[in-house]
Amino acid sequence: MNAKVHGSSEPSEWIKKKLDSVGGPVGHAVDIASGAGRHSFLLSNIVSDVTAIDRNPELSKYFRDTHIHFRCIDLEQDAWPMEGHRYDIVLVSNYLYRPHLINTIDLVSPGGFLVYETFGEGNERFGKPSNPNFLLKPGELRKFVGDEFVIIEDFFGEVEEPQYAVKSRLFARRVEHPIE
Repeated sequence: MNAKVHGSSEPSEWIKKKLDSVGGPVGHAVDIASGAGRHSFLLSNIVSDVTAIDRNPELSKYFRDTHIHFRCIDLEQDAWPMEGHRYDIVLVSNYLYRPHLINTIDLVSPGGFLVYETFGEGNERFGKPSNPNFLLKPGELRKFVGDEFVIIEDFFGEVEEPQYAVKSRLFARRVEHPIE
């Protein structure tokens, strides 16, 4: 995995810790914009059925001879291509496409977990991404999950590892029975 491919670096320490804290059996998980699968492989240690999704078909080579299902899907098309799918863990790392952000969150099944870590406003001071379309605003993820989730951890701010950046992180669990 020496090629410069999104997701070919080491897994996020924050994501590792969140996945380690998920207890009990987990059936299905998805890694959104998986790149070469750095987090898909972490998921496969705790989940029996992992799907890695990325729009780059060349990434399929990283998943050959593994138990991870690679699906080449462009998540940025007008119609949401994942309609009707649900997962016990939805993991998103360094990816943001606002037109389908709520659809991505809706992939979390009742009782399931959302593990989301990406860049935030202010990251332009440290380099790429610097386009506001790819930077979350403070509190934006919390707003999108609303009261359908219990927020376990919510962070927005500067980090030093693995490099200086502004990150937005949310670890949350969807309530099993919505409050009416």
